[in-house]
Amino acid sequence: MTYTKADERRMNELREEPLDDAHLEELIGLLLAGAIRRQLWLLFLDEDDRLSEAIMPTDDFPHDPHEPNIVDDLGPVTAAHLIAARMPLVLEAVGAAALVLVWEREGTADFEREELAWAAAMAEALRLQEVPLRAQFLLHDDGVRPLTPDDYAPVGAGRGGGPA
Repeated sequence: MTYTKADERRMNELREEPLDDAHLEELIGLLLAGAIRRQLWLLFLDEDDRLSEAIMPTDDFPHDPHEPNIVDDLGPVTAAHLIAARMPLVLEAVGAAALVLVWEREGTADFEREELAWAAAMAEALRLQEVPLRAQFLLHDDGVRPLTPDDYAPVGAGRGGGPA
């Protein structure tokens, strides 16, 4: 990714200030301009709502957030619950107070069933883990789009994010 000097200046400005929703979306759009593959980005905010230096991409997650897993320390859990169960340790390790999820995939800005299912499952699983989820976004071919509870609530109805 090639940034202009103006992009770099603006990213630095945004990283220094508390981020409201609009500025958080703007910063994500600058940092992660354009989708290139299916992956999940974990971004972290400090107590003052500033973006942490720690940014974690992962592409090693199943298509179904309810896929069952058996883990030694947790027993049987869904994929979403497994990720959420690890987040308190990650937040502590990076000194963060809240989590932002960015679902990257090629395509249009229209929400697809998979990211809606993941967004709903992760919101519930993180709630159960008492992990503050600040926001979720979709990173698509043309930019960034907020993914709100109203967008994924119908998908999440009746499906818990807790143990399988």
